[in-house]
Amino acid sequence: MRTTVRAKKSECSGCGACVSICPKGAISMKPDDEGFLYPAVDGALCVNCDLCEKRCPAGKPTPENQPAVLGAQHRDLFVRAASSSGGVFTALARSMFAKGGVVFGAAFDENLRVEHIGAFDESELAAMRGSKYVQSDAADAVGNAAQLLARGLPVLFSGTPCQVAGLRAKLNGKNEEQLLTVDFVCHGVPSPGVFASYLKELEAQRGQRVVAYRFRDKRRGWKDFYAVATFEDGSEHTGSQIDEPFLYGFLQNLYLRPSCVKCTEYRVGHHPSDITIADMWGVERVCPEKDDDTGLSLVFINTEKGRKAMEACAEAISSFPVSQLAPLYKANGCCEKTAKAHEKRWLFFRRFKKSGFSGTYTMKLLAPPGKAEKLVRRIAHLPFGAVRRLRVLLGRGK
Repeated sequence: MRTTVRAKKSECSGCGACVSICPKGAISMKPDDEGFLYPAVDGALCVNCDLCEKRCPAGKPTPENQPAVLGAQHRDLFVRAASSSGGVFTALARSMFAKGGVVFGAAFDENLRVEHIGAFDESELAAMRGSKYVQSDAADAVGNAAQLLARGLPVLFSGTPCQVAGLRAKLNGKNEEQLLTVDFVCHGVPSPGVFASYLKELEAQRGQRVVAYRFRDKRRGWKDFYAVATFEDGSEHTGSQIDEPFLYGFLQNLYLRPSCVKCTEYRVGHHPSDITIADMWGVERVCPEKDDDTGLSLVFINTEKGRKAMEACAEAISSFPVSQLAPLYKANGCCEKTAKAHEKRWLFFRRFKKSGFSGTYTMKLLAPPGKAEKLVRRIAHLPFGAVRRLRVLLGRGK
């Protein structure tokens, strides 16, 4: 009897496509003890058709493309300030609204849980702006987007590369004429359960609820971003990318999803989307005159549909071709390489499963090794004979 879709957790990206692919509605997404969502199969409803596994995009090759590469930013400074990088997504979304279409993207709900929602106009777009360094629940959005496309409505679907691949798996080549897909260069996704536990820690410290959270506030510029948690009384907790515990832990790959560190499919030239967006890190080495520290996007146009979509935004976006890519790829390693899990990931989750997120513990775990730890590591790598001699010498010194 099937209980899940993939035999190994490291094979499941959590895209949620299987939920709507299942013809019997037998699959739902449930959190595991690390806080990640995985498909759970109701044995009473499952008929063992195996369609969920057959259509699952995990491990399947992505067609190679030769993207055109642009540097770009929205001409409106307000849009750039509200966006993580250059505001290109906003321009694409507004163009979709102008066609009477629907835009799907990640947003916080009232409990600061990240989920994919559909926006029908500008008033619903603001919640989708800005990076959400938490894996979103896209299961419902995949099904809803497929239904809208079947009705002939234009759809822009944005998400991680695996979420876009999940939507394409659901569609199975049908009703894609009106679909525009946008993904991004992905570092990997952290656990929703870990983020929820971190918010509880902040709330316990202040004695009030966190009502808003920004992972990349630009009040100190695009490059020196930091996280901002806003409480009920309007007060804030802020932290930089090197001292805010959850953000720093994410950037150090401490709690990425197991499939993220196994992902080799989605790299530049192998994205399932029409357009791929990234921060243009390294711009100062290639074209410093373009860097005003308000945000600049690196845009990969993967398909003809993507090219036409960017052309439709020409009035809203200032863009320029980019040919010198090596320095940019070096500054944004995930363009070409898979993120590597932190060596202390298991230690983090051992404690997390017992007592939840602790900012103090996380920062200590990620601190550079002290003298004692360095000595232990050095001894651990010595040949057996050398370790035995060292023990004898230490014994004589007593």
